Amino acid sequence: ELLAGRGQLLVARGGGYMPRSGRAWHSLPRLLAAVPLVLRTGPGWSSRGFVAASLAASTPASLGMASCEAGPADASPPGPTTNPTTNAEDQREAAALRESAAAAPSTAISSGALESLPPVVIDEGTFKYVLLRVSGDGEQRYLVRGTAYAEYHRDVAVPYVRQCRGLGLTVEVLGGGRIAHSKAEKKIRIYGFSYGFPWADGAGHEISAEVCRETFPDYSVEWSNEGY
Repeated sequence: ELLAGRGQLLVARGGGYMPRSGRAWHSLPRLLAAVPLVLRTGPGWSSRGFVAASLAASTPASLGMASCEAGPADASPPGPTTNPTTNAEDQREAAALRESAAAAPSTAISSGALESLPPVVIDEGTFKYVLLRVSGDGEQRYLVRGTAYAEYHRDVAVPYVRQCRGLGLTVEVLGGGRIAHSKAEKKIRIYGFSYGFPWADGAGHEISAEVCRETFPDYSVEWSNEGY
């Protein structure tokens, strides 16, 4: 593993790191040919803070690498994250959330609980979304929820599942994907899929699109199962 720290390239070796001098540095071209280069910035890095970077300008010219600059660890947070997919832990937690959300709530249903929930709550931009089916007192509603800064679909669902359960409602996480929302153009494009929440039987983007059309009658709303 290679780490860029304080303007210096460090090469992992024997549980520690060697500066860019000595044998480790001279053998670097062979190392780069064998493994991908992964750079992380400073002690303040996070899963949202990955940056595309190359080596510092002081890198020997024989390596043919470009120079780069990395921002400070306390730099402003990045924009919406749209790249993370999933992992085994996320899928387990998503499955557990799906199961617990559909269980009978311990709280008595609040008066007018279903009517109090807006059908669509989404940000602007491109982001992950989930489709929920909320039930109570023999009635049900579909809810579309999308959050620009959520890394995983589970992160989108959690606060809304808690909200609905707190109102005494049963919640089904039917599935999800991505939404591209432009207020200026009055367009909503729904597409892709969710690894954590594969579609429940009979559910799909077409339901989400219909809910969005009813909420935004002056918008152009399209959906597709393609892409991610």
